[in-house]
Amino acid sequence: ILGILFYLNGFSQQLTRIDSLSQRPKLEYRLTVKNTFIPVSLITYGVVGLNNPKLKRWNTGIRSEVLEHINTKYRADDYFQYVPGLAVYILDDAGLKAKHSFWDRTAILSGSFVLQLAVVRVLKHTTGVMRPDSSSTTSFPSGHTAMAFTGAGFVAGVQGPYSIIGVAGYAIAGTIGFARVINNKHWITDVFAGAGIGILSTKISYYTYERFKLKQRSRGQMHAVIVPYFNGNGMVGLAAGIQF
Repeated sequence: ILGILFYLNGFSQQLTRIDSLSQRPKLEYRLTVKNTFIPVSLITYGVVGLNNPKLKRWNTGIRSEVLEHINTKYRADDYFQYVPGLAVYILDDAGLKAKHSFWDRTAILSGSFVLQLAVVRVLKHTTGVMRPDSSSTTSFPSGHTAMAFTGAGFVAGVQGPYSIIGVAGYAIAGTIGFARVINNKHWITDVFAGAGIGILSTKISYYTYERFKLKQRSRGQMHAVIVPYFNGNGMVGLAAGIQF
């Protein structure tokens, strides 16, 4: 009997583990090498460009080509940097419903914004890179580009990175980054780093918020288990436990 009870106890525990795995919610947002490769590569490229002579010459060469062939300055980048992020709310009101509630979307976007802003500000005041127009030493990284790609990453998380809207969001963000080079406010390495920071900040915000929500839900769940027991004195029975 004792052997049977031990077998039943082990079998019950195995069923409990299987049941807990089957009920574990599927995580949609993860941080993997695959989905962070692009933003990390962009940031790395920008950081390497701070002291790499070849990349510095490339920065200078691109700036010279831009100044030689493009004389128009664009001020719309000061306003259009916010368009990708706001697009989700506008499209939701227009009938293209987002998969997150208003407050969930706002929390995710706010977290992304705060994270990228903190990173950008710290880097601007620690690297001390002179802008192409020599107006200040806060060139690296591009804050406008980081803001635009934060919004683009937010759109991609809601509508899908390969959807028409997701691609359009990244296209707008890329245009903002290019405008910063045309306006002689940033080097191309500043723009690449800003794009990477924006995308990665949004991924981290989605990842963090999803797990925060799951933790909140798990606190309201009740778990129960019933297993047989044998106390060594001939007493056989069932043990029950409930966790809230």
